[in-house]
Amino acid sequence: MTTIKQSQYRTRGGLEVRRSSAVDNYSDAMGRLASQLDDHRGLLLSSSYEYPGRYTRWDIGFVNPPLQLTANNRDVRIEALNRRGEILLPAVFHGLKGQADLLSMAHDARTITLELRKTEGGFAEEQRSRQPSVFSVLRSLIELFGSECDAYLGLYGA
Repeated sequence: MTTIKQSQYRTRGGLEVRRSSAVDNYSDAMGRLASQLDDHRGLLLSSSYEYPGRYTRWDIGFVNPPLQLTANNRDVRIEALNRRGEILLPAVFHGLKGQADLLSMAHDARTITLELRKTEGGFAEEQRSRQPSVFSVLRSLIELFGSECDAYLGLYGA
């Protein structure tokens, strides 16, 4: 019988997270996940390198993520990919509201669209990474979802 472990915590942005986890047979679970990735969005990362006291083997993966973020120049789109994403989208919208780097922001039940403001004038090289860009949005999302209670909750993709 599978034992399911339940945990609950609050993110830095005030979101209440309830997580369920279960122990599974390693090879069966990795095989099932890899198969699902043929037809569904998701990710499987694996490191088989091991060095005592320094590196360990690890695997992490998921299928059917709730949200997708895409960007093109100054336009950013956050889309709910399923019901879990639809639940998260209002919190994401609220978490991004007031972001100084946004020129415009709109949403409906499944999508948030953002336009980043243009950089005015020149800037020092050390300020380059702080200019309005998709990274401004990513920093806000990291703050919204961040927590010391979950090392694996994150933004994954290419």
